[in-house]
Amino acid sequence: MTDSVAEQTALAQAGATGEPVEITAERTEYSSTTANPDGSFTLTQSTAPQRVRSDDGSWGGVDTTLVRRADGSVGPKASVVDLAFTGGSSSGKDMIRLGSKQGSVSLGWPGALPEPAIDGATATYANVMAGVDLELTATAEGYHEVLVVKSAAAAASPELEQVSLSASGEGLRVVPGAGGGLRAVDENGNTVFKGPAGQMWDSAGSQQTVSQSARVTAVDDPQDPAGGGNTTQPGVGDSTAVLPVHVDGEAVSVTPDLGLLRGTETVYPVRIDPSVGLGVSERSVISSDGDRWWQFDGDYGVGLCGNADGYYCGNGYKNRMLFELAPI
Repeated sequence: MTDSVAEQTALAQAGATGEPVEITAERTEYSSTTANPDGSFTLTQSTAPQRVRSDDGSWGGVDTTLVRRADGSVGPKASVVDLAFTGGSSSGKDMIRLGSKQGSVSLGWPGALPEPAIDGATATYANVMAGVDLELTATAEGYHEVLVVKSAAAAASPELEQVSLSASGEGLRVVPGAGGGLRAVDENGNTVFKGPAGQMWDSAGSQQTVSQSARVTAVDDPQDPAGGGNTTQPGVGDSTAVLPVHVDGEAVSVTPDLGLLRGTETVYPVRIDPSVGLGVSERSVISSDGDRWWQFDGDYGVGLCGNADGYYCGNGYKNRMLFELAPI
């Protein structure tokens, strides 16, 4: 553990060296404060965690790579929440456990879950319904839960007309949130975890072709900075729908859009995602073509997207970014 530097010590060091000195005693997962040589201070704050504090007080980087734990669960190496996915269960109980100092919430699957295949931050539970996989992906502040409906035959299952999960809490309770989302609140009603309305999308964007005469490519997709590898959110050209999350006692559920799920022009696989994360800070991208990305990663750009510089934007759209910073 590195000794922390207090405010007055940092000010003295900055004045003596002529260089800014971080006040490490005030460092958090989301912010850092430096003392400047002229006696002023600079606060740098982010909407995403920049570091994780270990039990011994030392700081390290965020690492959402999943590992198998001694208790049989699966969880990220280093995140700002206490997150665990089941390592397989005959009952589906404790499919997800999300905790913090204030308490925890657990979500359960209505059936057995096999041992997952792990790839980076994602645990895949194969065939939780016929032709449907469940993907749980760890993030720095929470998780994405995506049902992958792989074919029209799978989409025809009555089980997909409503997707329900059991919900329980220790020190927290799950209540409806704004805009069709949900919240986990403590005994004083303070929000600890929250998520927006769920969403679903098909794979129509991956089927689009781009005319060579237009001299643009779909490789440098501004809506997928990772280059097509992110399956936890829709891409350009995918058909999407918003799914309000319903909270009813000890259960949460979403009702998929059957027109999108079983449409004649739907391109499979279809993905269904009700995501939940830590309610510290929020960031969202909202696109004029109806897409949205909550707690996004990467560079999505702001303003009008045009068919230039190697980007394919279809008919063009506008992106807006919204940020909510945690109180200081």
